[in-house]
Amino acid sequence: MTAIFQGNPPKRLKARPKRALLRWPRLSLMRVPLAGQIVLANILVLLVLMGGILAFHPAWPVPAQLWLIFAAAFGVCITLSLALATAITRPLAALAAAAEIGRVPGGRTIAPGRVWIPDLSARPDEIGRLSVALRGMVTALCDRIDANEHFAADVSDEIKNPLASLRSAVGALRMVTKVEQREKLFDVIDHDVRRLDRLVSDISSASRLESDLVKEEEEAFNLRKTLINLAEHLATQAQWKDVDLITDFPDHPLTLVGIEARLAQVFVNLITNAISFCSAGDAVRIWARQRENRVLVVVEDTGPGIPEQALTKVFQRFYSERPDSDFGNHSGLGLAISKQIVEAHGGVIWAENIRAEGADPRATPLGARFVVGLPV
Repeated sequence: MTAIFQGNPPKRLKARPKRALLRWPRLSLMRVPLAGQIVLANILVLLVLMGGILAFHPAWPVPAQLWLIFAAAFGVCITLSLALATAITRPLAALAAAAEIGRVPGGRTIAPGRVWIPDLSARPDEIGRLSVALRGMVTALCDRIDANEHFAADVSDEIKNPLASLRSAVGALRMVTKVEQREKLFDVIDHDVRRLDRLVSDISSASRLESDLVKEEEEAFNLRKTLINLAEHLATQAQWKDVDLITDFPDHPLTLVGIEARLAQVFVNLITNAISFCSAGDAVRIWARQRENRVLVVVEDTGPGIPEQALTKVFQRFYSERPDSDFGNHSGLGLAISKQIVEAHGGVIWAENIRAEGADPRATPLGARFVVGLPV
């Protein structure tokens, strides 16, 4: 469409040239090094004092002795300022250089073992505290990197096993013609697929756990009520296996400050583990007591117990001490996740075997016991 104007067409407005703005240099003490700022501040204070004295001096000119005093004071001021600035800026410069060496231009990361933070913890001032904090941060970061590397290696090893089994079953399925043998191979494939699904789910939960614990807020809650609800919920699972689920909780509330859902996950893992190791006619007992500034929650069972060499290994990732008939039904991450949650709440968790008082340590255990201690 063509625009039609009545009368004279409108004139185009000419753009006015922008006037060049005069930019005055901005003076800022923040651009001056810290040592220079300290020296300038002390000189300014000295000049103000000198100006005040000269303003109230009754006679003029000022005596030479007074100028000598000003000169001496000025020299002492500069010397002390430089000494103070050096004492402050030198350790700060060393800390800054150590913190910056972990990252170089171009995005190449220096190995964490090569990053060294000066140890200034002997200083009782804020610089000493800063040194301790930076060293702790670097240590925690290095530990986290090492843990991620080990976790990735463990995940790779655990996933390879069901994948190798699946590959063998699929290869054999092409050569087998009998219906019975094909059904067995289908069962193997189904079992391995379920195992992979369980592994992926548990690995995903374990990898997100640390960040989730940081994001979620802690609140006060009644641990006794939580344990009662869990026992009622898991009683059906115990009945299916003909296992007695016994509870023994105090009458008064057990108040804790923490993430209730995460701690509930810990006790669900412990109780379901205890039930899974029990046979028909066995029992699982859950009891809790408050001891001064801690609450103890104990899950006991009358199952086969734990091998002595496995008492310290059961909390390792992907470790599972189960019979061959139950192979592949558990990822081995439940107790590792439980330990991480408990320690994040400032608590402790350990496993032990139940034996009669005075019994031989090499005797067959009467069952297993898991103890969780949490601060009140």
